[in-house]
Amino acid sequence: MLKNMLNNKKNIIIAGLVVLILITALILTLTSRRNNKPGADANSPAPEFLTAEEKTYFKLDNNVKAQVLGRNASGTPTVYKLINTDADIIADPSKIGPISPRQLETAK
Repeated sequence: MLKNMLNNKKNIIIAGLVVLILITALILTLTSRRNNKPGADANSPAPEFLTAEEKTYFKLDNNVKAQVLGRNASGTPTVYKLINTDADIIADPSKIGPISPRQLETAK
């Protein structure tokens, strides 16, 4: 009887460890997917934001967060996007298509 109880305890402990390992693997998988946002890879440029001077130039409040989506040849921002939440940030602006009909004409 004692031997049977020990086998039951062993089986319960083994089953508990297997469940714990599976839960740990699931949590690690979910957190790694969350950290690897779609469209963001190691070679893509980091998002760029307007500087305080650029915000002044565009008459924006200094507390506003704005992402630069395009610059002209001299480096002046030509297109920017106001950011309300981190979900609004475009991971790789080089992958977005033309923004206005004028850009369609100049891209040809």
